Formats: sequence, C-alpha cells, structure tokens
Amino acid sequence: TVMMRYSFILIFLLSCTRHAVCQDIFVEASATASTGDYAPLWLSSNRQGLVSPYSSSAYERAGISGVTSLTRHTTDSSHAIRLAYCADLQLSQNAQYTFFVHQLYGALTYRRATLTVGQRERSVDLRNNRLTSGGLSQGINAQPIPEVLLSLDYFSVPLTRQWWKICGRIGFGRTTDGSWQETWLGAPETHERYTSDILYHEKAMYWKFGKETSRLPLTFEIGLQMMTQFGGTTYNAVGRNHDDASVPIHHPENLNAFWHAFWPMGSEDVTDGMHPNSAGNTFGSYNMALTYHGGGWKARAYFERMFEDQSMLTVQYGIYDHLLGFDLELPANPYVSHVLVEHLNTKDQAGPVYHDSTHNMPESYTGIDNYYNHGLYAGWQNWGMGMGNPLLTAPIYNTPHILQFRNNRLRALHIGVDGNPTPDISWRLLATITRNWGTYRQPYDDVLRQQYYLAEATWAPSFLRGWRATLAIGLDHGAVLGDSFGAQLTLRRTVTLGKN
Repeated sequence: TVMMRYSFILIFLLSCTRHAVCQDIFVEASATASTGDYAPLWLSSNRQGLVSPYSSSAYERAGISGVTSLTRHTTDSSHAIRLAYCADLQLSQNAQYTFFVHQLYGALTYRRATLTVGQRERSVDLRNNRLTSGGLSQGINAQPIPEVLLSLDYFSVPLTRQWWKICGRIGFGRTTDGSWQETWLGAPETHERYTSDILYHEKAMYWKFGKETSRLPLTFEIGLQMMTQFGGTTYNAVGRNHDDASVPIHHPENLNAFWHAFWPMGSEDVTDGMHPNSAGNTFGSYNMALTYHGGGWKARAYFERMFEDQSMLTVQYGIYDHLLGFDLELPANPYVSHVLVEHLNTKDQAGPVYHDSTHNMPESYTGIDNYYNHGLYAGWQNWGMGMGNPLLTAPIYNTPHILQFRNNRLRALHIGVDGNPTPDISWRLLATITRNWGTYRQPYDDVLRQQYYLAEATWAPSFLRGWRATLAIGLDHGAVLGDSFGAQLTLRRTVTLGKN
C-alpha cells in the first residue's frame, strides 16, 4: 500500500533521535457520544479527519515528532538544514477505518524552502484555523493525503525593500481510500461509481505587499491555489465516449498526464469525446487578505472565491459565490482573544444552465458547476469526508451510500470566538446558521435550515506537565443532518525529551 511505501521514514526517525533539537512523544484518546444519527458537525469536522462523523465513536493515537539539525557544525542558523519528522498512528472505533497512519513524514528545510515527503496535517491559507468554517478548496476536514510537496515560504523580491514578497508550493501524491470506497458502497453489487489509486496534484502562489513594521502596518496578500485529481481507475461509470459501466476506466498516468495536471489545458482522457476537458477533476480558488497589524492587536478581512472550471476564473458570471470573513485579534486579556465572522455563499455556481457548443447551437453556457462533484471521480473527498468546507454536506452522510455531495448550494453565517482566561485554560465557541438548496440536479423540495453549535474548553494544568484535557459540547438543529446533541472528551499526554 501507499503507507508501506513510506515506512522507511519511521526507521529514519529513530536514527535521528540522537541529534534531535527537540522531540515529543505523545499519546491521545478521545470519545464522542451523541443523540442523533450523526455527531454534531463541529465535534467531527475540521479536525484533520481524526473524528468519525457517526453518532458515537472513539480513537486512540500515539506518535513521535521532532526537529533535528543535519548541519550541526554551522554557526549560521539561516544556512542550517533542518529535518522535521513525525510518525502518528491511530486506532478508531466506529469509524471509516480501524487502524490508520494519520501522519508519517519527513520534511527537509533549508532557508525558506521545505521538501516534505509523506502524509502531514495541513492548514487553511490566510485563515484562523481554530475558528474558521474552513477553506473552500483546501481545508482541514479530512485525513491528509500522502504526497511529495515542495513549498517556499515568503521571500522578498529583489529591489523592493521587502515591500513585495512571494511564496508558493507544488506537490504530487496519491489517495489511499479506494478499498474503503468499494466496501462502503457495497460494490460491485450496488453498481455505484467509485475510484481507486487516484493521483493528486496541488499548487499555489501568493503575493504579499506591505510591511508589518512600517508606519502604516498594512499588508495585502493575494494568490491562487489549484488542485487536480487525475489518473487511477474509475469503476461503474460512463462518460461521453464510454457507455459500458461494467468496463473500468483506466485514466492515463504517463508523463503527459502529470503535465496536464500541472498545466490544465488538455487531457488524454478517452471519455471526453469531442469536447476535451482539463485533466481529471481540476478546480481551485482565489484567496486574498487585507491585514492591519496594530500594537498588540490585529484585524484581517479576507475573501475566497472558488472555481470548478474556466467559467469562474473571471468575473464573467459575477462574484456571487464566495467566502467573506473578518478576524479580529485583541490585545492580551483574560476574556476574548479572537472574534471571527464569515459569510459563505455557494448557491449560484455560474447559473443553472450548462451547454457545450454544437453545430446547431455554437453558444456555450458553462453553469451548474456542481461544487466538489465530478462525473468520473468520486468528488473532492477523502475517506468520505469533504476536503474543502464541511458545510457542503460530505458523502459520508449519504443514505443510501453514494459518493456525491448532495448539498453544495447553501448560504451560511458563521461566528467564532475564543479566549485564554488563564495560562492553563483556553476556550472557543462556534455558531453556524445555514440555508440549504441541495444541488441543481437534485434540489430540495424546500429550502432546508440547519444550525451547528460548539462550546469547547481545554485545561492544561501547569502542575501536571504535559497533560491536556479538552471537553467539547456540540448541538445541531435542522433538516439537513437532523437534530443531535453530543459531548466529546479528549485526553493527551506529551513527553518532551528536551534539547541536546
């Protein structure tokens, strides 16, 4: 399996412990119980895929992580080569899997460049990951995908006196949930479409203008991130030039396929027929953020706009769909640390009409973008959980089982607040109100309302060094996922081996 291919990393981690700058060994256990068919959304979502969405579940984790210097004799830390590593294993009850390698990676960093090989937790760009509802294209809702990722942290463009900085990343990987898809769907008996061994590609670039330390401490960041699912095999599917669902579709994985994933202007997919599309399932989003860095406080306004095809790459079809947010970081105080407000709209999707140009009707209308879904691939999901924003209802919630996002047209208001009343205690509150329309092809009979709430407190007592306990209470009310009230208790013990 893909996980076995990365087993060499674990052996290398143990060889690094002798020269580790800092190393942690941790164990964690968590249990969730609730009254509904599913756990309240915020008890299971935006937690890197660790928590099962089912009504009652539990998991145990154990791992080792650390950072070591591979250039111990250099006196210039900026020229040091550092290796970060982690092995993080998980056992789950009443989840999509029993045993899972949650993280297993090695990451080499030199100056501002980092090369990561393996499976590693990620974060949402330009966002408060603790309070946000999630990213539209790349989020923190599902298990990470094993990949080779090259990232470059912000560096100053020459001759700009640090007023213009650029960062970016590019990576290729492969998903690991093909066997689960087949089992969960009951295929081949159910004849539902699923995929296996799907390749994954991501890239992003951001520009940053301004200085945090100038007289006007204002910065503006703008960038683009794109993802592609390509290659692999699709089962029980038909395409424009493939009408026999009993014959699996083997998508190309040659060098041209990798190039078309990187530069999405063509494809060798035999199912496209006379209307070739971009390679695989290609989409992404524009991100921008305006941040004011005050004395001891910070205010950020941010905007994200998703696109599923070329129709949303420009403003030709308007900017109705978006995630618009504001995050205020207050000066240190015992009451409130951050206040976040977001408005999400995915209802438009370039309009309700789609038509490819033909001889009789040469005009084309590229609406019905059908966010997160795809005609051949299993959509923007991993192990059933959406890899973007969890408010677009993930396939894991479907009854009967089907790998589609059945609710991707919605409007939402999301509020998050957190604080640190003492050095030992932290808390956060989330409240989300949504109106849901289903999809263009399968709309709900009525507009369905759904609300999601979370109250969470963490205690890390100084007299029990390394121990941390988190209690979370969740409440859902509405007609999309139904009503559910639940609680979650998480205990974690971390032992830091110290510095050499």
